[in-house]
Amino acid sequence: MTYLNTPTHNQNLVRLLPPQGMSRARDILPFLPFGRTTLHEWSQDGRFPASIRLSPTMVAWRNSDVLEWLENHGNPANNTQENTND
Repeated sequence: MTYLNTPTHNQNLVRLLPPQGMSRARDILPFLPFGRTTLHEWSQDGRFPASIRLSPTMVAWRNSDVLEWLENHGNPANNTQENTND
């Protein structure tokens, strides 16, 4: 079994996301080490690029913003919740 969130796997998937344009959640979730609920929560609180409302019921993300985030958070261990040990 191959771990899907390895850096090599993410790099291969990123090649499939064009740097221009916008994508819906279903299009970017395969590239991300988390699910839909986290995507929307992190988009709202600033841990992931903000979505853009296209209509009253539709949002999308700029591909360039998603690619930049992936480059800066390429290690899946960096994408988990921050350590809460004080």
